[in-house]
Amino acid sequence: MKISTVLLFFAFAITGLAACTKATDDVAVANKSTQLTLINASTDTLNFYQNGTRLNNTSNLYPFGQLSALSVIVGDQNFQFKKAGSANTLVNAPFTIQAAINYTIFFAGEATDKVFLLKDTIKIDSLARIRFVNASPVNVDVAIGSGFNYKNRNFKSATSFISLAPGKVALSIYQAGTTNLLASGTLTLAGSNSYTLYTKGVLNGTGNNLFGARILTAFL
Repeated sequence: MKISTVLLFFAFAITGLAACTKATDDVAVANKSTQLTLINASTDTLNFYQNGTRLNNTSNLYPFGQLSALSVIVGDQNFQFKKAGSANTLVNAPFTIQAAINYTIFFAGEATDKVFLLKDTIKIDSLARIRFVNASPVNVDVAIGSGFNYKNRNFKSATSFISLAPGKVALSIYQAGTTNLLASGTLTLAGSNSYTLYTKGVLNGTGNNLFGARILTAFL
């Protein structure tokens, strides 16, 4: 009786061990990812990291430039910014990234509250598409041609992408609610292209920190 009991115990033990070590049916866990654009609206030259892994491996991100089509992991993520050549983290920026949505991160200064995330929603057609993002700490009114006119846009606000006829259009940016013209010029918009127009700098700034506007092609 005792021998039978011992043999039965070993039978159960071997079965349990086989179940624990069986790996042929295991399914690998795959992290979902989506695409992200990073726009540097600051005077810093940057490197960009997700959870400690550098994402801009081929070059630094220079002032007022962008990195497009970066693959990022979805979920609750922590992004880090470092000055080029420095091992020290300049800014930590936690964001929740959802699958099947493209994003743009704006870096507008050396503080977490100056880094912000936008969802990129766009309609593909033969027209030109443009959005405005205020990355400067001053409220502005902005007009692009006759079909794009937004008032009192505050820091970190963004319009949706608006379709405009291709060609040359006039740009005017005023301090909100005033006739104080901060920036003006002519934009040439191409059909089937998407653009991000954003402000940078501060009022009464000097050098690279002078208030102005930049336009970048949005690769969405």
